[in-house]
Amino acid sequence: MGKVILICGMIGSGKTTYANRLAKQLNAVMITQDELMYGLFGTQLYHNDREQYYKYATWVEDYVKQKSGEAAKAGALVICDNGFWPLWQRNEWREFYASMGVTCELHYIDTPQAQRLKNIQKRNEAILREECNESFMNEEDIHHDFDVPSDDEITVTVAFDDAR
Repeated sequence: MGKVILICGMIGSGKTTYANRLAKQLNAVMITQDELMYGLFGTQLYHNDREQYYKYATWVEDYVKQKSGEAAKAGALVICDNGFWPLWQRNEWREFYASMGVTCELHYIDTPQAQRLKNIQKRNEAILREECNESFMNEEDIHHDFDVPSDDEITVTVAFDDAR
C-alpha cells in the first residue's frame, strides 16, 4: 500500500519546490490541482473569470483527491501540493483517505511572509520571462485565509531553508 503526502503552506511558501524535490527523492507521483488547471484552462482563467475558475477548481480538486487515493491504494507514493489552507479541507481529505484505507501525511511548509513575498516576485519574474507556466500572483493574493495546522495534524514541519 502506498500513501499520500499533502503539502500544506501559504502562497509563496515553496510548496511546489519542496514537492518536486520530495517527489524526486522518494520516486513519488505528483498530482496537483494547479498543474491540471493550467493544462486544461491556461493560466489566465484565475485572473479573468474567478467565478468560473472556482467552479472548475472544485471539480479538479475532487478529481485530484480521487485519483491520488486510487494511486496510493494501488501502491504508489503520491504527493499533492494544493496548499490545504483551511482546516476543514485537510480534515475532509484525511477522512477520505482513511475511508479508503490509505495512509496520509501532512507536510507543513513554514515560511515567513517577507520571504513569501520575495518568492512571489521571483515567480512572477520567471513567468514574464516565459520560464514557467504558472499563474501570475499579485501581492494581495498572499492574504488568503489560512488555518495554521496544529501539531497533532502535522507529520513533518519544513522550515523555509529546508523547502529550497
